[in-house]
Amino acid sequence: MAVIACALAAPAHASPRSDPTTGRAVFTGATMPAATSIDLDPAAIGPGLTHQFYVAAMAVIDQYAIALDRIDLATNTQTPGPTVRDNEIGPGGMIAGIWHLTEALTAGFEFKSAPAEVFIQDRDALAYHTLGGGQREYGAGIAGSYRIADYFYFGLGLATSATTLHLHYARDTALERGHGPGGVDSDCGTGAPCGLQNPLAAETYDVNVRSPYLSTSNFVINLGVLLLLSKDVWLGISYHAPPGLEVQTALTGTMDVRRATRDGGNTVHGGSTVFLSQPASADAELRARVPGSLDLHVGLRWEDLSRLQSYDVRGYGSTFPNAGVPEWQLRARGFHDPFSLWAGVEQAPKGQWWYRLGGRIGIETSSLQDDRTSPQSIAPRSYTADAGVQFRLGPIVLQGSYGLQYFPTVDVGASAFDPRSRIACIESSYDYSTPACEAVRNGYGIPTAAGTYDRIEHAIRVGLVYEIQ
Repeated sequence: MAVIACALAAPAHASPRSDPTTGRAVFTGATMPAATSIDLDPAAIGPGLTHQFYVAAMAVIDQYAIALDRIDLATNTQTPGPTVRDNEIGPGGMIAGIWHLTEALTAGFEFKSAPAEVFIQDRDALAYHTLGGGQREYGAGIAGSYRIADYFYFGLGLATSATTLHLHYARDTALERGHGPGGVDSDCGTGAPCGLQNPLAAETYDVNVRSPYLSTSNFVINLGVLLLLSKDVWLGISYHAPPGLEVQTALTGTMDVRRATRDGGNTVHGGSTVFLSQPASADAELRARVPGSLDLHVGLRWEDLSRLQSYDVRGYGSTFPNAGVPEWQLRARGFHDPFSLWAGVEQAPKGQWWYRLGGRIGIETSSLQDDRTSPQSIAPRSYTADAGVQFRLGPIVLQGSYGLQYFPTVDVGASAFDPRSRIACIESSYDYSTPACEAVRNGYGIPTAAGTYDRIEHAIRVGLVYEIQ
């Protein structure tokens, strides 16, 4: 009897971090003959006795508590600010199907949108890092699995994955000018120097860009193998290439800039292109039958997140030069490669089962150094726990699952984001051989991200599969 699992979008391309409800989640994995494997490991859709039609809804909920420090240029000291609390929800959905064409050949299709990465919205204390927005993928694809031998399946998936990106943030126009005219020592209109992070000198950006719906830049390849090592012992390994045939993905759209209050507060409009390098990833899973009619799952994932160091934001339009809007900005993310490891058990399908239970626990290494943590990127080492249940009603299987990811508190004393780097770079006449100018060139010469960060993530999904004999 086929094992049924909820299906989600490709973990490697959903956002800068992998989809938390595929792979590590109960009843999913690189060995599972279910719709989740269309992306996760296309070879794994081959085993199984029934055709499947599948629909799913899912959401990721992030809870944040952040207290950013402020830097006083006069005393060169950092002081803690108020704690900002926020909850953000990223919904997603999928429709998919699997059809066994012959005893050796299986095909699958999917239409999907993984849970979006949603940035913290409308918190003025975090404005120079994020005021909201997010990144989402929309995709459609096909996959095939071919049984080369009784113990060996090969899988190939081809898909298109369109990206939408919304960046909303503030720019400190006084800091951008250092100690020069209009800079941090200038009058902001109140008879006092602007200093850092003065609301009267804050210029806000609203960037909305996307990739073309149909383009070679959206093309995605997933490769996988599935091996039967011995009776009821399976090993699945897969690789997910980044979308497109280029090193970077170009997203195009619009940029609206509301000028600082001291500069008139009017809004100017133009175009924008954002370049980003999306990650590749690889998955592996071992599934084995153990005493008690249980299946043991051990999974591993690697992601090439070091490709995504920043959003490269370009602005253009006839109104921008006179308004002092820069042509180029880097919005730093600063990731490095993480590894995830999880293990757990779930009840094996047996006889005329009407319910199944399962659970897993895991650990994920950090995705960035503590000093590069910001309100837009919070990813220290974390711990995961997932549980799920399935109910069978004839040919219909209902599934619900919940996952918790706990990120221990990050206490950033000396942040890579440091406004003093921009001031020092300006005073060096932009000598890019200096550490200060290197920080500016990499997008870190903005108001500090020092402070404390707490994050908890919840992953929820429900799905329905209809089996066809």
